[in-house]
Amino acid sequence: MSWQDRYRDRLGTAEEAVSIVEDGDRVAVPLSEQPMALMKALAERAGEVRGATLCVSVPQFDVGPFLDAGWNVEIENFIGPYGRPYENEGMAPYSPLAFSLTFKATDERPDEAKPIDVALATVSRPNGHGQITFGPQSWHKRGFAMRARKVAVEVNPALIRTYGDGFMPAERIGRMVEVEPSSQSRESLLRAVADLPNERRAALEDVIARVNPNRLSLLSAQLATIDLRRLRTQLGIDEPSAESKAIAENVKPLIADGSTIQIGVGTPSSYLPRLGVFDDKADLGLHSELTVPGVAKLVGAGVINGARKTIHRGRAVATSWSGANDEDLEIIDDNPIFELYSPEYVLNPWVIAQNRRQVGINNALSVDLRGQIASESIFGGQMYNGIGGQPETHLGALYSKGGRAITLLYSTAMGGAVSRIVPKLESGEIVTMPHFWSDTVVTEYGVARLLGKSHRQRAEALIAIAHPDFRAELGRAARGWLIR
Repeated sequence: MSWQDRYRDRLGTAEEAVSIVEDGDRVAVPLSEQPMALMKALAERAGEVRGATLCVSVPQFDVGPFLDAGWNVEIENFIGPYGRPYENEGMAPYSPLAFSLTFKATDERPDEAKPIDVALATVSRPNGHGQITFGPQSWHKRGFAMRARKVAVEVNPALIRTYGDGFMPAERIGRMVEVEPSSQSRESLLRAVADLPNERRAALEDVIARVNPNRLSLLSAQLATIDLRRLRTQLGIDEPSAESKAIAENVKPLIADGSTIQIGVGTPSSYLPRLGVFDDKADLGLHSELTVPGVAKLVGAGVINGARKTIHRGRAVATSWSGANDEDLEIIDDNPIFELYSPEYVLNPWVIAQNRRQVGINNALSVDLRGQIASESIFGGQMYNGIGGQPETHLGALYSKGGRAITLLYSTAMGGAVSRIVPKLESGEIVTMPHFWSDTVVTEYGVARLLGKSHRQRAEALIAIAHPDFRAELGRAARGWLIR
């Protein structure tokens, strides 16, 4: 049989595909571009399956029906808005596992590892050689598909093909469902928001007019409640604030020609390419977890060319192109300069550190005067997102020869009511990066260089970049235990 014949033999309906899930199975749904047709079909038959577990990273669907059916639900790596309420209510516990260690137990300690019985993912159509790829947001999809006992996938013709190690023979997949790419017209989106209050409707009409409507297809049901500020940021169409612009100016001098960069998704880091931080640099490289709007454009312009990279010279390397906008994806599509590799490789700190002058740029929710960085929780330990790739990219940059680990944060939160630089983290707050690995912290008021500094020196440096309204208060709080 040809690969085409074997491919056709594996095609079927979503209901047929999820029939592979049996009592007691642990079902893995990796991060990003999740197979929504399969998840809908699985939710409908969840009550028929006993003792099963759903392991999902950043769920893009409501996990409630699985909990209602008696399933266990685990959220791994990153939480996201759909998973946040379930984790914080103790219904879907979070597993704080670093991306690069996802398969360490499975591969090296199988007697201690949780099983991977079923993997569900989204893939591209096979190429002329019968190879599928996992699209622009591959993450762990290939890793789970290679290790699971049973695999079912949605084949989405809209997914671009990418280079790197993301290929797999289609015949290795057990069940396949061909789906039509999500399509949405501006007219249908406008109808969906027509009955909303005037101010919200006008804001959404502006969003709909400015982006490809297909980018909103997965969000159409959420338009009435979605956070508009976050939506604009996610789509790369919001206007950077004065604070974001000031932070970008403070970051510019920290980026040397020939540096290899990593930029975390979120604010304020996502604004840096749009604010021209890298435009006048030469021979930059990219070794990153994912991307932010405008990075691919920098590659296309030759600003990021990888000419001085230590590994993967001349290539832009990531584990996902999550965060790319429409213009970025057009540049990335079928372009061999852009390569995706598995997170266990790309995010291994010792791999990252092989690049000379690696610069890691990530965001924080708060930093205390000893330099402890909190990026995961708020209000004394309530989980917000999870570790993501921040610890690994931070450490890789810190241990790189000539490298630097940069942490960005606005000086205040809640409209200026509270300082993000605090004397001590609240009881229960999760420390993402301990004080002995903190390096460079940037706010709109300046740069605090913490590496090699004492607690007293760190406190002084951090107070100097705090919002002026809180500096005296921070100084009083620290006096006697950090500052004389």
